[in-house]
Amino acid sequence: MTPKIDIGPKIKEIRLQKGLKLKDLAKETGLSISLISQVENNNTSPSLSTLIKLANYLGTDTGFFLENPEKKKSATVCHKKDRKFWTSNDKKIFFELLNPSLRNKKMEIVFATVKRFETPPEKYTHEGEEFGLVLKGQIQVEVGDESYVLNEGDTIYFKSTLPHAIYGIAPGDSEIIWVTSPPIKIL
Repeated sequence: MTPKIDIGPKIKEIRLQKGLKLKDLAKETGLSISLISQVENNNTSPSLSTLIKLANYLGTDTGFFLENPEKKKSATVCHKKDRKFWTSNDKKIFFELLNPSLRNKKMEIVFATVKRFETPPEKYTHEGEEFGLVLKGQIQVEVGDESYVLNEGDTIYFKSTLPHAIYGIAPGDSEIIWVTSPPIKIL
């Protein structure tokens, strides 16, 4: 006998964590308030297309809703072939997500290849903290009014609420490991 998976409470939990009302979720997904309420209360099972709409808007994947909580493992593995990739808008930094995309994770770890910048990028801020390790090359990190040059083996840690920017200054590509907590959820 297959164990019952409670999809509804998981959907409701994420909706409430995001401060969304049923009408907000209905408006953004094109689903009716009644259907979402029935799904959240396990009075009906959502179709796959409904589940996908809800997962996409709530910022998670459908697999999360279908996980059996009784089968949780003590560790999660992300195989190289399953990693997610993206690039900065200016195509100067190439990112590879090292930890799997999991809801409620406390940090995001990326491997990044940083090309040389001619001019520093615009600084930005967000909640949390960051840690970086230079594996190869040389980068410059600007935090607030201060600037730090980091070489191979150097690390940096700072509060992300301070305006900051990271860019390559080595003649070739630089490689870094970067940790952000909490995740900034680019993906």
